[in-house]
Amino acid sequence: MGAFALPSPRSSLRWLVGSCLAAMVFVGCGGGNTYSVDEGRISQRFLPAERTVDHHPDSLKALTISEADSKLQFQVERDFESLTEKWSSSIQSIGTGRSLRSRTYATFWSLELSLMSLQPEMGVLSLRKEQARELLNERRKEYAETIHIDVYWFVGRGRDGIITGPSARTELRVGRDTYRPIQSDHGPLREAFVAGGETVLYRRNSLYFPRRVEGTDILAEASRIKLRVRRTGGGGRQEFAWRWEEVNTAQRAKKSARDGGAGHSARR
Repeated sequence: MGAFALPSPRSSLRWLVGSCLAAMVFVGCGGGNTYSVDEGRISQRFLPAERTVDHHPDSLKALTISEADSKLQFQVERDFESLTEKWSSSIQSIGTGRSLRSRTYATFWSLELSLMSLQPEMGVLSLRKEQARELLNERRKEYAETIHIDVYWFVGRGRDGIITGPSARTELRVGRDTYRPIQSDHGPLREAFVAGGETVLYRRNSLYFPRRVEGTDILAEASRIKLRVRRTGGGGRQEFAWRWEEVNTAQRAKKSARDGGAGHSARR
């Protein structure tokens, strides 16, 4: 494996902002609830065991970035929660044993999701365009270095829901190759409201994998990835999967990512 840089610990900030937004509108972001996420609500929806998206994760199909009055503007095809759902898949058991219904799901951080999150995290649309551009460029660099997946593990009372520690093994499968996380962390155990006025417990686990290995972009020619989790103590093996439609070349998607800044149409 070639050299790589560790990603910045931005997931903690995403988690804090996302948790606050589940209960209230983010002050100053504009657009009402456009940038809020309710993890409990997502967990109740039907999420496929293998999420299929009609474009490469490097493409910006749901987000157009433009410039007006010395500030950046986002034109979005869907709100942040809907976009999060678009890149989320449900857990499935592999191997022997009966697969049980679970609220647990995982979100793959595509480029459009990563860039759009700059608004609830940092209020990028209220900044001067120069500052906003710097944040967009920094986020693009982070995205180019790492593959970021968040697992929202829903648990019963008295259970921890941690899959990032030494008691669990997580790996990313891309084609025939397997990769281990270069960084991981987890948030506190939290409550989420679900249908019927009940609450359930869940924990966010963030996993970061290398995007470039021995000088090669591992997603350049890929059209499918799987995240596998093996927990000790009889938890068995589970996985989450994503598939996207193949494009003519991965370079077209990368060009979309590069050209998605202010003053350019980022939609592909």
